[in-house]
Amino acid sequence: FDGTEKEIPNSLGLEGMILDSNIGRLEYLQDIDLTDNYFSGSISPEIGKLKQLGRMVVDNNVFKSTVPDEITQLINLKELWLSMNYFTGGIPENIGALKSLESFSM
Repeated sequence: FDGTEKEIPNSLGLEGMILDSNIGRLEYLQDIDLTDNYFSGSISPEIGKLKQLGRMVVDNNVFKSTVPDEITQLINLKELWLSMNYFTGGIPENIGALKSLESFSM
């Protein structure tokens, strides 16, 4: 890794599970945009380890389960887009604790 920023295009028609327990290993990740694919499964609680994450856009996929409470540990999160998935339950109660959050869609 040479430290330069790389951009992976979204909407590639990709499918499968992606935000599993290994996501916590990407501690310096700043941006997740998986829009318009067929990713499924759940978002692992390990997502809470991504303290540098400023943008998480996973709308229009087939994620299921609940939105993990650990998402509220992402103190630098400015954008959170979760719409057009199959999440059950509501949003984590303490989502309001994300003081940096500017844009939210579910």
